[in-house]
Amino acid sequence: MNVQVKKVYRNYYLNIISALFKKLGLPQLIDHLVPVDPQCQTRVSDAVQAIIYNMFDGRQALVHVERWAQEIDLEKLIR
Repeated sequence: MNVQVKKVYRNYYLNIISALFKKLGLPQLIDHLVPVDPQCQTRVSDAVQAIIYNMFDGRQALVHVERWAQEIDLEKLIR
């Protein structure tokens, strides 16, 4: 039997936080409450979720959040 591991997720707890965030309906609530500029291409709830996940993962400086987001599967957590 040949088993190949493609990727190991060290941030498994972020999946739990993501599920709770969605179950509580927080993304919809945030998007409803925060006014958005029509030119904005990112949902406010996506940015808030990224910052919250980053805080739970060891709190990187905001200038490093983009690099941190590339290291984890942030798209999977948010969507």
